[in-house]
Amino acid sequence: MKNRKWIVLCGAFFVLAPVAFAQSADDYFHNSANHYIGGDLAEALRVGVLGLQQYSTDQKLNALVEKIKEELEKQQQQQQQQQQQQQQNQQEGEQQDQKDQEQQDQQQEQQDQEQQQEEKQEQQDQQNDEQQQQGQQAEEQQMEEKELPKPDEISKEDAERILNALQKDEQDLQKARKKKGKGRQRTDKDW
Repeated sequence: MKNRKWIVLCGAFFVLAPVAFAQSADDYFHNSANHYIGGDLAEALRVGVLGLQQYSTDQKLNALVEKIKEELEKQQQQQQQQQQQQQQNQQEGEQQDQKDQEQQDQQQEQQDQEQQQEEKQEQQDQQNDEQQQQGQQAEEQQMEEKELPKPDEISKEDAERILNALQKDEQDLQKARKKKGKGRQRTDKDW
C-alpha cells in the first residue's frame, strides 16, 4: 500500500508540476528584462522567445524581444567593424613593415654599392699610384742614363774636349803655383 500511495503522489506531481511552475507573460518579460539589463543578451533572447511561444500576442514581451534582437545585431555589427578595423590595422602594419623592410634593403644595397665603389676607387687609386711610381722610376732611370754617359757611348769630340779642359785646368793650376812662389821674396831682416 505504501508503494501505491507513493506512485499516486508521483503521478500527481507530474500532472500538477507544469501548472505549478507555469509562468505568466509578465514573468517571462521580467526574467528576460533582467538578463537584458545584466548584459546577457543571448539568455534574455532565449527567455523572451520561450515566453512568446506561450504568449505570442503579448505586446511588452514582443517589444522586448525585438529590442533584444536589435541590440544583438548592433553588437554583431560592432564586432564585425572591430574585426574589420583590426584586420585593416594588421594589413596596414604589415604593409608598413614591408615598406620598412624594403627601405632597409634599399639602404643596405646602396651602402653595399657605395662600399664597392669606394673599394674600386681605392684599387684604381692604388693602381694609379703604382703606375705613377713606375713612371717616375722610369723617368729617373732615363735621366740617370742621360746624365751619366757610358764609356762606350762618349764621342771622340767629347772625349777630346774633356781632355783639353783637364789639361788647361792643370796648366792653370801650375801657373798659379809658380806665381805664389815668385810672390814670396825673402827679405833679410835686420834685427
